[in-house]
Amino acid sequence: MLKRVSINIILLVLLLLGLDIIYTYTFYEKDLLEKSKEIPEIRNSLENTDIYYFGESSNITYAPDDSVQNSIAELTNFFYPDLKIKTINKYATHAGIYKHWLREINRKNGKPGALIVTMNLRSFDAAWIHSKLETQLQESIVFTRPFPNIVNRFLLSLQAFDNKSEQERELEMLEEWRTVQLRFPFPFKYKTVREWDDATAAGLNVNQDGTWNQDKIILACHYVKGYAFNIDENNPRIRDFDEIAEWCNKNDIKLYLNLMAENIQYADSLVGKELVFLMRQNRDFLKSRYEGKNCTVVDNLELVNGKWFIDQNWTTEHYNYKGRMAIAKNLALSMRKEFKNKFKEAY
Repeated sequence: MLKRVSINIILLVLLLLGLDIIYTYTFYEKDLLEKSKEIPEIRNSLENTDIYYFGESSNITYAPDDSVQNSIAELTNFFYPDLKIKTINKYATHAGIYKHWLREINRKNGKPGALIVTMNLRSFDAAWIHSKLETQLQESIVFTRPFPNIVNRFLLSLQAFDNKSEQERELEMLEEWRTVQLRFPFPFKYKTVREWDDATAAGLNVNQDGTWNQDKIILACHYVKGYAFNIDENNPRIRDFDEIAEWCNKNDIKLYLNLMAENIQYADSLVGKELVFLMRQNRDFLKSRYEGKNCTVVDNLELVNGKWFIDQNWTTEHYNYKGRMAIAKNLALSMRKEFKNKFKEAY
């Protein structure tokens, strides 16, 4: 009986290996390009890349009237013309996805000299963590799992990943806004995002001098929902960045966490000093946690003028050329210690 079971297991393994070979040489590349095009981008660029830049829309969004339409990564590369900086970009992505891309760098002998990872402050908030786009992002990393290709394809077919509906994610977001307590080292009348947002929507926090209108009130509400939170060790993005930092330490690869600029000026004028306090406190927490021998937190939080943000009626990290160039130069200068012999003043 035991012998028969062993034979059946061997036959099953051989069948799986055979199916995996057939799938790998037929439909695998097509599926990979459709669902996870970033994976072949990394695999095909390892031998010719000095530095990887992992980014989202902040890197590649341009103003219509920009005379220079280069990404932040490309502008940074202008300061290091002898280095090859490869951009791996995916809209709306975050550290929870970036950490899976690192598995592909392990697949070959070559390794980059550094890794630049976009650190977006809003990616720590409830709206981004529970975004309706998260299911699509989770689908994109199924092929990074350490299983045979045919097994990953089977898991994809079964939707065996974080596949919550948009309604489920929205309910999770609203629940956080309703229940999670905001923490201040001074008295503040609103305990949660929900309370603060409701008061702002009702016009209780606006100037009564006639300079405010409904559009400004709506925008102020967006700022409250986008930045009113405290980052701590329980935030899932912290666990993601911890994994990225640990991987870089283990593989002796210099890590640059490129903290994106936020519109501090508008946050202050629309909502007030309490929201600006939270934004700065969160920035300080991230710098304190990750700044070290093998990691540099590139602090761009207050670097970009409010007028340089492309979206003037929404909370995004989209900048015109002046904003992108300011961030690129700050990043390039932060890299100068590690790559001092490669730096050239571009502008």
